[in-house]
Amino acid sequence: MANEKINPPGADTSSFIGLQSYTEDQSSSFFGRDKEIDNLTNLVQLNTLTIVFGRSGTGKTSLLNAGVFPKLRKNYCLPFRIRLEFGKDSASLVTQIKTVLKKEIDRYGFKVETDPTTTESLWEYFHKEPLWNTVTPILVFDQFEEIFTLAKKDLRFVSKELPALWQELSHLIENTIPENLKPEFLNENSKISYNYKKQRTKLVFAFREEYLPEFESISKIIPSLKTSRFRLMPMNGYQALEVITKSWKEKINAAEAKQIVSYLTNEPYLENYDLITVEPSLLSQVCAFIDKERIEKRYKNVSGELLNKYPKETILRSIYNEALATAGNVITNPEPKKEKYLQEPLKEFLEEKMITTEGYRTKYSLVANDEPIRPGIEVLKEKYFIREDDKSIELTHDVLAPLIKTDREKRRKNIALAAARKKAKRNAFIILLLALLSAAGFWLIAKIQRDAAINDLNKAKAEHIKLQTVLNDLNDSIKNKEKFLDNFKNQVGINRNPTTDAKGNPIPGTIIIDSSDYKRILHAYDSLIIVRKKIEVELNTRISNLNLQINEHKLNVSRLQLQLNKLLPSSNDSMRQLNKQINVLLIDIKTLEKKLAAAFETVELLKRENQQLRKKILDDQRIIDSLKREIGDVSIRGNLFYDRQGDNLVKPAYITLYLIPKKNNRRIVRNASVYEINCYDKELKEAKGRIITRTDNNGNFVFRKVPPNAEYFLKICTYYGGYYSVKVGGDKTPLEMTLNASPPVRYPIAN
Repeated sequence: MANEKINPPGADTSSFIGLQSYTEDQSSSFFGRDKEIDNLTNLVQLNTLTIVFGRSGTGKTSLLNAGVFPKLRKNYCLPFRIRLEFGKDSASLVTQIKTVLKKEIDRYGFKVETDPTTTESLWEYFHKEPLWNTVTPILVFDQFEEIFTLAKKDLRFVSKELPALWQELSHLIENTIPENLKPEFLNENSKISYNYKKQRTKLVFAFREEYLPEFESISKIIPSLKTSRFRLMPMNGYQALEVITKSWKEKINAAEAKQIVSYLTNEPYLENYDLITVEPSLLSQVCAFIDKERIEKRYKNVSGELLNKYPKETILRSIYNEALATAGNVITNPEPKKEKYLQEPLKEFLEEKMITTEGYRTKYSLVANDEPIRPGIEVLKEKYFIREDDKSIELTHDVLAPLIKTDREKRRKNIALAAARKKAKRNAFIILLLALLSAAGFWLIAKIQRDAAINDLNKAKAEHIKLQTVLNDLNDSIKNKEKFLDNFKNQVGINRNPTTDAKGNPIPGTIIIDSSDYKRILHAYDSLIIVRKKIEVELNTRISNLNLQINEHKLNVSRLQLQLNKLLPSSNDSMRQLNKQINVLLIDIKTLEKKLAAAFETVELLKRENQQLRKKILDDQRIIDSLKREIGDVSIRGNLFYDRQGDNLVKPAYITLYLIPKKNNRRIVRNASVYEINCYDKELKEAKGRIITRTDNNGNFVFRKVPPNAEYFLKICTYYGGYYSVKVGGDKTPLEMTLNASPPVRYPIAN
C-alpha cells in the first residue's frame, strides 16, 4: 500500500536536528541515553568535581544539556553551562565565568545579596552568597579541551589567564582559602559571618578523551581531578533503535527502524545489538536525511517504500558528498589540474591515507605536506566524519570506508585510462611526423629527378594513404580500448551476473553457479517436506480423536438401550431418566457429527493445499535436478587471499577467474600472462573451452565439469592480478588451491 500523503504541504516538521546539539528545551526529544543520564547525574551530585570525557561526536554536550541538566534542576541544583572564549578581544577567563553566573541568576529572577561580577574571588562569592545555602551551584565547563588548543595560541592566556583560572578553580574544588584572604581568617576568625568550611559548589569538566593526559598534568594543582570520572561511549544497536522509534513514534514500525540501524554497520545481519557500535552524530545525520526526504515527498510515515528508494548507499553517499564539498571549498589548490579527478586534493587524501589497500579504515599522522588540506580536515572534524586522537586522525565509522574505496578505484581507473590515451596520442603524432618527413624526401627527389617525379609522387600519395589508414586504425584502436576499459570497469567488482554480455545475451560455454541459490532451494525443499508431514500427522490425529469420541457415545447409547429394555414398564421414573440421558447423548452425537463434517471440510482444504505443496516440491525438485546436471562435480576448489596482515588473510569478494585450456589457446594465454592492470576480458572470453567463475564474499571459488588430464591457465581478475598454471588429472578428487589474488611477482604453480 502506498504511503499516505500529508496535505497541505508544510503540515509536518522533522523529528531530528542533524549535527546540532540538543538543548535543555529539547529534553523531551532526547532518547537512547537513560542509563548514562542517571549514572552521570548521580556522579555530579555525589562529587565536588566530575570529569566527563568521550570521543568527538558521541554527544557529550547533548547529554549534559538535554539529559543531566533537567534532572539536576529537579534536585534543587542550578547548572551553569560555560564555554570559555579565547579570542584576542575576549574578557579574562574568570570574568567570563562571572558573566555567565550573573546572566543565569538574572534570567531566573533570584534575589541575591552579592553581585558575582565583583572583584572578589569565586571561592569567596560562593561561600558568602545566601542563595547557595538552598540551591547547589554547578559550574559545567563544556568543550574544555579548548584550553589546550585555542588558549595556547595566545601568549596572554598562557602566561596570565590560565594560571589565574587554575588558581580560582583549585580553591573552589579543594575548598582552600585564597592567599589574599588568609590574613583575615587568621587574625579575625571569629568575625567571619559565613561557613567557609563547607563546600557548596560543584564543577563538571567535559572534553574530548584524547586530552585526558593533558588534565593529568594539572593534578598537582587540583588533586581531585583523579577521582570522579565518566566516559561517554558510542551508542549500541538497542540505543539507536530507541532513538529511531521514540523520535518518529507512530511514523515508523519495527522493521523499518531495524533497517535504519543496519545502515550504520557493515554487518547488517548481526543479531546481537549490544555488539553494534553507532556514532550518535552519524545516526542523527542519517535520520535527518530520511526525515527531510519524507517531508519533501509529503509522506506521513517512514515507509519501506521510502527506505527502498533511498538505500544505505544513497543516504551515506549524499551525506558524504555534501560534507566533502563543504570541506573542499575551504581549500586553495595551488596547482589546478585539467582532469576533474585530480582537482580534489582532500578527496585524494582520504582515499590514499584514511583507508588500507583492502578498504578498511586506518589511523594516519599528519605531516608538514598535509598543511594545505588542514582547513578541509577541520571541516570534516566539525561534521564528525573525522576524529583526531593522540595526534593522529581516522574516520569516525567503518561505514564510510566502502564509499571512499569505491571513489579510489574509480579515480585510479581514470588515471590509467588517461595514461593510455596519452600514450596513443603520442604514437599517433610520431606516425604523422614520419609521414611528413617521408613526403618532404619525395619532394626533394622529385625536384632533382624531374623525369621520375610523377612516379615518385604516386608512390608518395600511396604511402600517404597507407599512413592515413594506419592513423585511422590507431584512432579506432583508441576507441576500442576506451570501450574495453569501460566494460572492464562495469564488470570487475560491479557486475554480479557475468553470464551475459553487454547486450544481455548469454555467453556460450559460460558456467556460473550461485551456491547461495542452490542452498536456498535445497532448504526450501526440505522445509516443504517437513510441513507436508506435519499436516498429515495433524489431520490423522484429529480424525482419529473424533471417531473415538463418536464410537464411545454410540456405545453408551447401546448400553443404556439394553438397560431400558430390561426394565419393567412400571418403572416410569427410571425410564424417563434413561430417556433423558439418551436424548442428551443423541444431541452430543449430532454436535460431534457436525464437527466431524467441518473437520472433513478442513481435511479437503488441507489436501488441496497439500497438493499445491507437492506440486511446488516437484517443481523445485526439477530445478534442483536441472542444476545438478548442469553444474556437475567440483573439479577445482580454492580460496583467494590478498597479502597477509600478521596472521590473518584478507579475503577478496566477488572476483572473476578464468580457467583456459593451454592447448589451442597459446596466443591468448601468452597475452594474458602480461602483468597488467586489466584482465584482457575480450580475448579471454574468446578462448576455446574457457570456464568462468567468481568468488563468494569470503574469497572461495569452485570450477565444475573441468575436462581431466589437461593443463590449464588460471587468470585472477584483480588489480595487477596474478595467474597460475593448473594441471587437472583423471582422479575425481577435487583439486584444492589457495592462491594470492595479487602476487608481487609472477610465478606459476604446477600441480
